[in-house]
Amino acid sequence: MTLIPVMLPRIQDALKQPERWNSDWENITGSTGRWLEPSVLVDSVAVPLAGQPLKMDASLLEHQSILRDLCQTQAHLTAVALTYFARENLEDRWMKAAPDLRGKHILIGLINACSIAKNLHDARVYCGRELTLSHLRSDGRTVLDLLKAVMLPEAAIPKQPKLVPHPAWDAFAAAQARGFPNDSKKYALASILTLRTKLLCHVIHFTLNSFVGVELPTVSVGKYNKKNNPGEPFLGREVSQAIAESMLGAAGAKAQAKEDKAAWKERQRGRTEHCSYSGCLKVNDGSAKFRRCTKCWENMQREILYCSTECQKADWKPHHRSICGKPLTFEAASKPPPLAPRAVPVPQIGPAIGTYERSPSLVYQITWLNLNSNLDYVVRGGAEETTLDLPDPEAQSLFRQYREKAMTTGDKQSIAIMAHFICWMTLDNPRFQLAAIVEQLKKEYVFDELPRAIHEMQQRQNKDPFRRPPLLAQMSPQNWVNFCTGMNVNRQVVLEL
Repeated sequence: MTLIPVMLPRIQDALKQPERWNSDWENITGSTGRWLEPSVLVDSVAVPLAGQPLKMDASLLEHQSILRDLCQTQAHLTAVALTYFARENLEDRWMKAAPDLRGKHILIGLINACSIAKNLHDARVYCGRELTLSHLRSDGRTVLDLLKAVMLPEAAIPKQPKLVPHPAWDAFAAAQARGFPNDSKKYALASILTLRTKLLCHVIHFTLNSFVGVELPTVSVGKYNKKNNPGEPFLGREVSQAIAESMLGAAGAKAQAKEDKAAWKERQRGRTEHCSYSGCLKVNDGSAKFRRCTKCWENMQREILYCSTECQKADWKPHHRSICGKPLTFEAASKPPPLAPRAVPVPQIGPAIGTYERSPSLVYQITWLNLNSNLDYVVRGGAEETTLDLPDPEAQSLFRQYREKAMTTGDKQSIAIMAHFICWMTLDNPRFQLAAIVEQLKKEYVFDELPRAIHEMQQRQNKDPFRRPPLLAQMSPQNWVNFCTGMNVNRQVVLEL
């Protein structure tokens, strides 16, 4: 294995000396040494595990846990980002921010994400230029593109995480798809791709929260098995020690090791035990001792904890039975533990059709509608969000037909008809601001010509002998009168933008 010619910055320095810590990292990831090539980095993870079955098993178990956590992290980040896009005008604000301001929040994202855990901290070496401050701050589009790369199609926990693409890593993975002879190298590549994606997710999440002025997220980290700790430093202890001695001398390396051990103990004090059942994941608050799977501990020194007998039984058939007391394989560890079954609302809005790509703001709207089947539209036409609800069955049916076509295909005619109706219905309501509603709809459907299209719909309404809006043009005259009476709508009102 190629000896990597540098010492990585220390995790404890991220919050203590952020500028210097980041500068040290950028000197490393900005270099062009062969040791940054995927093949060398994969070997740096795989070689220390060779001939170490218990360490390999612990690493595979940790990898499975990280996969599960990453699925949940991406779902949560997607929900947060959709909210910021829709309600905080994130995209416009970020693009208009000065590079220095963007850089300030990105550095906050970097130091806090890398302080979560040692494996995430060291995973910055797998990200290369992607996580250099100069690269991220100079063009606002860079962070937004990275955000969209980690976001899921919807804010629901997936069965597998969405890995962030990267030309070098993708090419290496494709070339080695069938070439790895053992689990250690398969694990090494999968672990690297998973960790780099998880780090990118956390950096983006911390950055966004800092930028919009929201409290930084709290990330719970599980305690390591004291007897068989997979939390090896990057390259393993022996190689890391050899590099430190070559650069600092024996005395300097010994002093640094002592500091690193003290920092590790401090991090351990902030870690938690949690129930291993994916349908629970309860954190141990110290009020009771969690049950350990005896067979896993005796056979594999693997610490599987449950908060109750009920959780242990619930985890048995769907997950734990297949691995109890047995060595983990890479294939088994590559499947996150299944989540507990839960009721999922029937979606109101179907998936996008063909090549239509929904905006984040539209995905946010659809998420709310799918969670609340009684809602017809969520309107942000004032200081707060307000819902548009149509109690008239015929009007609601017609509205939802146009809404479905607009949201699944991006059909401009359907968007214009629906948008005109929303604006017309809210025109006399003091809770709504017409300009804000139009701006919301423009952003959701990426339709800059929407004001003109709405004006054309108003002209069509003006020509209708009963002054029905185009969306209700199929409604009979009598039903139209009943609708206006029931909704207290002024049929003569004219929408002017």
